[in-house]
Amino acid sequence: MSNPILNTTVRYPSFDLIRLLLAVEVVVVHTWASLDPHFSWPGFIRAVPAFLAVSGFLVLKSFANTGSWTAFARKRALRIFPALICSLLLGYVLLDYTFLINSLTVWVTGGLMMPPHTNSALWSLAWEELAYAVLAILWALGAYKRPVYIWLLLAVASVISWKITTMPISPYYHVLSYLAPAFFTGNLMFLYQERLMRFGSVLPWVFFVVVCLWTYIPIPGIGGDMAPSVVQAFAVVWAGMSGAKLIPSKIPDLSYGMYVYHIPMILFINAAYKPGNAFLTGTLLALALVLFSSASWYLIEKPALKLKNQPSPAAEGQPRVL
Repeated sequence: MSNPILNTTVRYPSFDLIRLLLAVEVVVVHTWASLDPHFSWPGFIRAVPAFLAVSGFLVLKSFANTGSWTAFARKRALRIFPALICSLLLGYVLLDYTFLINSLTVWVTGGLMMPPHTNSALWSLAWEELAYAVLAILWALGAYKRPVYIWLLLAVASVISWKITTMPISPYYHVLSYLAPAFFTGNLMFLYQERLMRFGSVLPWVFFVVVCLWTYIPIPGIGGDMAPSVVQAFAVVWAGMSGAKLIPSKIPDLSYGMYVYHIPMILFINAAYKPGNAFLTGTLLALALVLFSSASWYLIEKPALKLKNQPSPAAEGQPRVL
């Protein structure tokens, strides 16, 4: 299969909104779960696989813009580490040294080691970083020049995920199995972006809303939980790349900060103030999280992103297309 014509210069404004919605969903679910031990609502979208799907699209776009391993690694590091380091320090300041060490353990092991009293949200970052490395290797092997290879990887990853989701094991491994299919779905949607964009900007959002309500619509399930996860990944990326600008002005990208900061804030609020209901906890958390994430964006993350947009000497003269 010949490689599709790609556009690496288009700005997709809806991805900022999509990621913010996913982050808000994670915060709501974790806040509720911290107050109710019997809480079991899985959310509208499996957020971490959806984040991986978005990364599969946008990070491949980033690599296609440079074609340089060093520039790619520098961009990813500048996006991930400033807020991550800040979140670790926040956990130490609000809670204690044990929380800091436990959170480092969760991040480094990708959640395979999950001690109590920790920033459990950090488990996904290691797997996202591994996905970046896989993308770079596939790029070097020329896999993205022949999308059939990415289709094969998606098929293999989906079969493995289906088998895992039918096993009576920890739900963590079920979620873990969703990540590769979601990431390769995002990759393929980047490769076929021009074809997908022909459907306009309304249909992708309609499909996204329908998929969000999937749990409440009597659609027969296939492939265990894996098939809905792949469909969710497609819906999230399709809405993000639709080109529809639902919010007139550009919104700050608070999603990553909200994701890495919310757990230590939830634990601190619950321990320090002991609010008696979810509404009070949610109100305190929303105010603190929005303020802190905004400060992080404007004072730490955005300045770091300006550095990543500066071309490195190694990137000069590198190809910008697949």
